[in-house]
Formats: sequence, structure tokens, C-alpha cells
Amino acid sequence: MNDFYDLILPREIRFRSGAANELPGLLPALSERILFIAGNHAVKSGDAATIIAILEQAGKKVILLSGVPPEPAPAEVDKLIKAGRDNQCDAVVALGGGSVIDAAKAAAALIPAEGWCQDYFTGAKKITEKGLFFVALPASAGTGAEMTSNSVLTDPETQIKQSLRSPYMVADVALVDPHYTITASPYLTACCGLDAFVQAAEAFTSTRGNSFTKPLALTALKKIAHALPAAYKNGNDMDARTEQAEGSMLTGIAFAQCGLGAIHGLAHPCGSLLSIPHGAACAILMTSVFRFNAETCPEPYAEMARALAVGNTAEDFVAFAASLAKELNIPSGMKEYGLQEEHFDFIVKNCRSGSMKSNPRYMTDEDARQILSGLMN
Repeated sequence: MNDFYDLILPREIRFRSGAANELPGLLPALSERILFIAGNHAVKSGDAATIIAILEQAGKKVILLSGVPPEPAPAEVDKLIKAGRDNQCDAVVALGGGSVIDAAKAAAALIPAEGWCQDYFTGAKKITEKGLFFVALPASAGTGAEMTSNSVLTDPETQIKQSLRSPYMVADVALVDPHYTITASPYLTACCGLDAFVQAAEAFTSTRGNSFTKPLALTALKKIAHALPAAYKNGNDMDARTEQAEGSMLTGIAFAQCGLGAIHGLAHPCGSLLSIPHGAACAILMTSVFRFNAETCPEPYAEMARALAVGNTAEDFVAFAASLAKELNIPSGMKEYGLQEEHFDFIVKNCRSGSMKSNPRYMTDEDARQILSGLMN
């Protein structure tokens, strides 16, 4: 465990039902024109209209954009940048899942900068200073994007997913209001919740973990394991939604500081190549990767099993993770997404992200291929 560490977090984090009502008072006093980026679901559910009303009642001019797709490309971010520049916006607010928040985060950083997203995505330009004031309101309990300083984007030509990253990209304010997760479908609840479960486990076992991140990750893991099945079965269970939202928030804070692991390393190329929702990809991979890691470093997995009161061994934790995915109707393999051996080269070549570097056990290319082979069912 690392004895020294740096922390990069939103300047202000507010977690409670009704937190979104406080939004106008958190914006800079001189901000007048707000670029509001909302997910499609938030628009359909009426949640976006609620946020617009809150802002307009405070005298703000709101420019609404929606339609950010899953796995957004730099060109999608450019649409947001153009709208922000054309309308002379002075702050950005995002309400949605991880893709929406990541795209909005990048746009907020680049609207006052020179050039376009692709310039920064390729590394031709660097983010060297703070962009527009940015507020993130997650509408799902899983990705933790409201806590991170990176934006995960996908190049549509190469199908490679990578991050645009800068400490200047972290949100100024994260408003985690469980009310805005209540309309998520059971499937979305499961995928996002299992993403958060994996993030908590990977943060706890990360080689970059420290005395700040490990307790947060373990607390998050316990909350998610308890709340997720209830939120999945009854989306109107506000107690479960609140506990799940808090677990997601805590794991976002943790992994943003210490990184993740091989599940996320593999999930990114699997998702971009086979169009697997990110949370589903993580959930399908987790049992195999947890078992692989636990073969050489069983103690942290045994500690998680004890914390969840599901047993005393690493295998007990692996078995619990498998049963949780099954309870939430996540498939055990990637057959329905079309995984074939011909895909292995691409996945293995593009899995060597920062997440892989934090995995507690080194995973060779052959190890990765064996894990993928086991998921062709």
C-alpha cells in the first residue's frame, strides 16, 4: 500500500436528495449562459426539464443539448464545443450517465481553448489551463465519471477507446442526487451497478491503493452489494437507490485516485469492438479476472469476502460476484455479443491501458487470451 499520494477531486461534492435544487447558488455569480448537456433518458423522463426550470427561475439562459451516444467519439464532443462557443456559454452542466458526463467534461475544458477535441485526443495539443465552470449530476449509479479527471472517448475509425485526461478536467461541483437515478431501467441499474461493484473491488486491490482509497473502496463495495439487488428488483426503493448512489460516489472518489485493474483494461476494447455496454462487459469479465488475480494474491479477495459476510476465502468472494451477476441476469459469456477468436488480437493489443498497470497480478497476452476463450460461451 502506498504511503504517500496526491488527491484530485471536485472542489465541492454534495450528496443528498434535493441537491440539484442547490445548483444555481453553486454556479459562479457572473455566469449567465449555461450549456446544459442532458442524456436522452433524462430528457424523456422530464428530469432535464426540471433542471432547466431550476436554472431559468434563477435568471439563467439555458442552451440544451442532448443525444450524446454511448462510447462518444471526439466529433460528438466537437458538437458540444461548437454550441458552447456559438452561444458564448460561461458554464457547463451535465445530467446523465458516464458517456454524457465524460463528453460534457471534455467540452467544458475545451470550449475556451484553441482547436477541437481530436487535436487533444491525439495528443497534438495539451490542456494547460482550466476551462469553463463544470457541474456534473449523475443520472445513473455506476460510472463515477463525476469524480474523475478524464473523458473516455472512442475513435470510430480504429475502434480504440482511450482517455482524454487532465487535472483541469475534474468537475468543479459534483451533485449526487439519488432522485435522478430512480427512473433507470432494471437493465441499466444492473449494468451501472455492477460497473461500480467492479470499480470498488479493483480500487481495493489496485497496486496504487493507499490508506485513503482502500477504506472508501471497501465501504463502497459493501453498500453496492447490499443495495444493488434491491434497486434492481424495485426501482422505486428510494433507500436502495440512495445507498447505491452513495456506493457509486465513494468508489468514484477512490478509483479516481488509484486506478482500476484488468477487468477495465479488457472491458474497453471488448466494448468498443463488440458494442457491449461497458457495465455488462465488466460484469461478464469480473468472475474470470477475479479468479485469475486471486490465484497469486488471495488475501485482498478474502478480505472482501469477510467484509461482505459471504465467507472467509478469495474463492468465496469470486463465487459471490458470480452469483450477483447471475441474480441481475447478466450473461456469463460474450457469445450473444459475437465474441470470436478472430477478435482476440485486437482486444489483447488494446487492453494495455493504465488500468492494466494497476492490476494486482501481471496479465500476459496469453493469460488474456485464455480468459477470453472462457467467455465464448
